[in-house]
Amino acid sequence: MIGKVVLIMKKLRLISLILVCVMLSGCSLVVKDPEVDGARIVITVNGEEMNKKAFMEELNANIEMQKQLEVFYKSYGMQAPAVSEEEMRDTTIDDIVRNTVLKQKAAKLQLDVLSEEDIKQLEKDTENSWNNIKNGMKARFFTDSELEGEELEKALEEKAIAEGYSKEEEKDRLKNTLIMEKLRQETIKDVSVTAEEIKAEYDSFVARDEALAKEDPNEYGRALMNRQTNYYAPSGYRMVKQILIKFLDENQTEIDTARGVLSDKETAFTQAESAYNANKEALKEEGLSAEEIQELNDKKAELKKVLETAEDEKSQAEDDLDTALEKGYSAIIEKAQGIYDRLIEGEDFDTLAQEYNEDTGMPQEGYAVRKGFEDFDIAFMDAAMGLKNTGDVSKPAKGIYGYYIVYYSADVKEGAIDISKVQEDIKADLLKQKQDETYENAVKLWTDESEIIIDKEAIID
Repeated sequence: MIGKVVLIMKKLRLISLILVCVMLSGCSLVVKDPEVDGARIVITVNGEEMNKKAFMEELNANIEMQKQLEVFYKSYGMQAPAVSEEEMRDTTIDDIVRNTVLKQKAAKLQLDVLSEEDIKQLEKDTENSWNNIKNGMKARFFTDSELEGEELEKALEEKAIAEGYSKEEEKDRLKNTLIMEKLRQETIKDVSVTAEEIKAEYDSFVARDEALAKEDPNEYGRALMNRQTNYYAPSGYRMVKQILIKFLDENQTEIDTARGVLSDKETAFTQAESAYNANKEALKEEGLSAEEIQELNDKKAELKKVLETAEDEKSQAEDDLDTALEKGYSAIIEKAQGIYDRLIEGEDFDTLAQEYNEDTGMPQEGYAVRKGFEDFDIAFMDAAMGLKNTGDVSKPAKGIYGYYIVYYSADVKEGAIDISKVQEDIKADLLKQKQDETYENAVKLWTDESEIIIDKEAIID
């Protein structure tokens, strides 16, 4: 009898435990039905519902994209920005809400009804995109394939589908992009920029660059070298162009090798010199014993020998570099002198530069330079600043890349750039900023006016 009572009590405790677990959502004894769980509504936007299954598909797709991004960063030796699971989930929720609001707004304005022209453009874009996908498959999987014509096209389509692509899905994506662009254009159609706004932006840029020029006048030359607009020119600048005649490849290789050897020998000399000087300073210390002084003097002789050897090797490396440079200059002087002679005879600099200049990085208008500009080879600067008048051309000057033939093309007027040269760019930038701001404000308003219900517990559960 007692045994039966104990058994009953154990069963009651087990039942109680099961009941507690049922009430606690985190209990491992609760087994969820995947279909039921996937059907739970987790996001509702103005009555339009998304269940958990659809949401998880979106979330998992974003997680996969993040993984691919991390692989991409890693391939370049970098680390992708860290994104937590919670951030990824919240971003997915925000994206779904935003896209749903935009689709509903576009439908309300009947912008999802495509015109014949829209349909033609969509078909064209879809075909182009699908061809690009197939070309991607060809580059990845069919580089060594012997398939041709229709057989190859069929294989590419099958591979694209096997990799998760679909022409219809691509068409749907492009259609949505088209509709969203129509919504954006409808929203910003009345946005404009006034002359007063352009002038105010221009004035702010002038003030900014004038302040930069006072801090460092070289900023102007650097900006133009990097093809950036600078709105204020300090005094002393001139525009120059060059025809660079580079060393021949075999000579450049020899020069680079000699420069590398010299760099190593200079490092060795500096280290030897530092060690020798440290020893000299140590001998000046007071309170040294006779034994310590003898030891330092013995070391001094050894260090002096190392220093003399390092100095000799550095000197030899300098001579070797000079020899390599002279050999390089000798191989191209005839060409450089010939071009200079043609310029002196009156031939057009730009025409000859187009044919012979090997400075592929030179801006079309040339370089802005001034006395003390530190971003160029000294040989180039000496040639550029040694010219007295616009239109003058320097004799071929020996530089670190070969021969420079420099042309003094124009003076740079001190002060602010003429607004007429930049107002269209300023207008375009301002218009883009105002359009973006107008559109994002409209999206926020539409979202704020929407009835949005998010069941985060169901998402996390």
